[in-house]
Amino acid sequence: MRWKREMMNWMYLDSYLHLHGNRELRLENCRRVLECHDMRVCLETRDLTVEIWGSDLRVFDYHDNSVIVRGRLDTFTLRDRR
Repeated sequence: MRWKREMMNWMYLDSYLHLHGNRELRLENCRRVLECHDMRVCLETRDLTVEIWGSDLRVFDYHDNSVIVRGRLDTFTLRDRR
């Protein structure tokens, strides 16, 4: 199982979350947008469900397994999908 994790790291298949202040969140290797409202956005990766709470939230640039969420970010939660 360790070789599988190392191969995924080498191929950049893990999810990467970049936070820019409280106005922008970028998630790489996102599988899909589960829910999108102005107060809550829910995203799915291979291993995690990412829940984002805030106001005036919008999803931008969903392509190449990458998504950008902009607005006023208050909290986000990472939940293991397994």
